[in-house]
Amino acid sequence: MIAPLAGRVALVLLALGAARRARGAKGAALVGLAGAAAAFGAGPHPLPEPFTLGAGIFVSTLLLAFLCAPVHSPLTAEAARVTASLATGAGVVAGFALRGEGLEGALLGASAVAAALSVYGAEGCRANTEAGWRRGVSWAGAILLPGLVGGALLALGGTLPAHLRLVGPAAGALVALLAWVPPILLERRRVLRELSEEVRLGILPGEDLAVLVNPWRRWREPRFGRADERREYVRSALLLAVARQQQRRRTGEANRLRQLEVLAFRTRVRRVVEGRVARTAFASDESTA
Repeated sequence: MIAPLAGRVALVLLALGAARRARGAKGAALVGLAGAAAAFGAGPHPLPEPFTLGAGIFVSTLLLAFLCAPVHSPLTAEAARVTASLATGAGVVAGFALRGEGLEGALLGASAVAAALSVYGAEGCRANTEAGWRRGVSWAGAILLPGLVGGALLALGGTLPAHLRLVGPAAGALVALLAWVPPILLERRRVLRELSEEVRLGILPGEDLAVLVNPWRRWREPRFGRADERREYVRSALLLAVARQQQRRRTGEANRLRQLEVLAFRTRVRRVVEGRVARTAFASDESTA
């Protein structure tokens, strides 16, 4: 009895330490694996009650928000990549622990956990684009919604007849994907609104804006240079849009601090654009020579 308890305590400490220190997709995967292993154990276990699963997810998202909210990316591509690793790690462990319920039951539990964490990641991404009281309200939603989603999916799966039991996991996968629709649409609108002013100021080329509003093109546009240059340019431009939005929603000293962020990201964008123009001019001169 003591050994399994000690193992779970060690896994909790590992998950908390990874959540506090680890960054990126690999760190998120470790958090998901260790946290779910501490919560579910090795199993096999029966499916928990929906309320029990929802309460457990609520505690987990509360801890995640406390430890990781300041560093959760406001950019959908970065946040989705990290969240996918977190949700996959936790879902795999949950499915393994619930294998006593058969394949359908294991898939239902895994999809409920993964969908709940996907909702947490998407809402957290949206929350960190806000400022002031809007950020607080959005983070409250990011903490509360996942438990409701996980419990509801488990309850739905429990009401289905035997021949439709795979509908539950399919619903979980659909919820995990749909959770990212609002952040993606809001990011597109924010980029178009905020960076149009940068085009007017001559900081950003108009043709770049047409690419930056498209989430599928922006990370592959060949005009933006090498992969590392492209990643830095796109990231700086998107963060400039976030900083501009946050500045508009703050007043006083907070507004001035956001202005410093706007200037910093604007300088990065201008430096990349000027470097691209210089390289293009140099290549043109060499071709004519």
